[in-house]
Amino acid sequence: MSAIRFHRALATVLIGLCWLPAAQAWDFGKMRPEEVAVYVQDLHTGRVLAEHRADASMNPASTMKLVTAFAAFSTLPPDYRWRTEWKTAAPVAGNTLQGDLYWVGSGNPVFDQPDIQAMQAQLHAQGIERLGGKVVLDRSIWPPQAPAAGFEDDEGELFTTPPDPHMVAYKVLWLTLAKDEAGQIVLELNPPLPDTPLNTDELRRVNSGSCYLKSHMGGEYRDGVLYLRGRLPTHCTGSSVYINIFDTPTFARQSFRSHWLATGGNDVPFAEGRVPAQARTVAVSDSKPLTEVLTDMNKYSNNVIARSVFLTLGTHTAAGRAQNPDHAVRRALAASGLDDEALVLENGSGLSRRERLTARFLGQMLDKAYRSPFQAAFIHTLPIAGVDGTLNTRFKQVGPGLRLKTGTLKNVRALAGYWLPENPGQNPLAVVVLVNSERSDGYLPDLDRLVRKLIRQPQALEKPQP
Repeated sequence: MSAIRFHRALATVLIGLCWLPAAQAWDFGKMRPEEVAVYVQDLHTGRVLAEHRADASMNPASTMKLVTAFAAFSTLPPDYRWRTEWKTAAPVAGNTLQGDLYWVGSGNPVFDQPDIQAMQAQLHAQGIERLGGKVVLDRSIWPPQAPAAGFEDDEGELFTTPPDPHMVAYKVLWLTLAKDEAGQIVLELNPPLPDTPLNTDELRRVNSGSCYLKSHMGGEYRDGVLYLRGRLPTHCTGSSVYINIFDTPTFARQSFRSHWLATGGNDVPFAEGRVPAQARTVAVSDSKPLTEVLTDMNKYSNNVIARSVFLTLGTHTAAGRAQNPDHAVRRALAASGLDDEALVLENGSGLSRRERLTARFLGQMLDKAYRSPFQAAFIHTLPIAGVDGTLNTRFKQVGPGLRLKTGTLKNVRALAGYWLPENPGQNPLAVVVLVNSERSDGYLPDLDRLVRKLIRQPQALEKPQP
């Protein structure tokens, strides 16, 4: 061990010893002191107001998305957009493209069905009504991505979907209750899937009940047939439910084909390959700006977006290096003067059993973000207490000055972000609370109570001494 690392480790031990009596005096409710890490810093004075096990290595769950957002704002312009392109090297004769159309995947995490339709409209505007070759998916921007390790029990759940160069609508099929011209209740599919039969033998129509269809309706794709089951409340016209039935490349192909056929196009085969160098662009789609995408990521703790942003950062790594998102994130942190020694990265989303950081590191990073040129954009991405995102039902009595990213995994609960008081006599705070415990499912009231105490008066955490 180097002298620097030895002294740093010694200092960590001494800090822990110094804080032990205070930690025992803190009121954590049902939470045990050894399960909690806390860091609170005054953002005007820089003074650390409260810390407990601030240098302990902790699983941060989705508060890791703050690290990915920080690296993205540090590396990419705020108006950065993912560009999806369709290219071809083939000529057009009459209304037919005489060759292959290449769909160059950009990894745009928010690419949706209307984007496919808009790109197909660009083909129509150039007189292309038929495709004489294949639609070839160029998936070369990233190596294949596996589902996050350690979540096998959640296979098929939307939150475990890995990123993909050809992500479309988070690869879910939407079903919407509608009425046909005869006034009969029907299910409209998006994408339409014109050749997929629907089996509704196990779908019971009812005239009452909640219109939150996800709670009582589901389906699966088997042997080329979409089987629906549960209850269909016929009074819920306009309500929608999504189901997850295909892998991502298959869903991209089905989406393209469905919309192409719906506008009078011909049926086309699909393949995978690399776009030829001489190909020209015939259709483009730009995503919404980075700031808006990161807002979707943090407000709703979207793992697909976070993992896609993480991989995108790897494509912007230093010249001469292979695609390396881990290096790109650490380079952004180092450029801001942050010590990443305690940081363990896997996919940048917090959907990980491996990822680790310390409360001190996260608090110091929040301080750097607050003092950065992207301060307002970074804060804007965070859920607002009692208002939106994953905090829409929490801290309603605190007010919108509390902006926190949530983190939830089995055995992990976390909150990290800012207290931005309206009272000019109070200074803004960076607040981090990480809980790693087999009992964390029952700790939510105590976690929220602890945060409320931290933002009011850190020293109020201590119990009255006898």
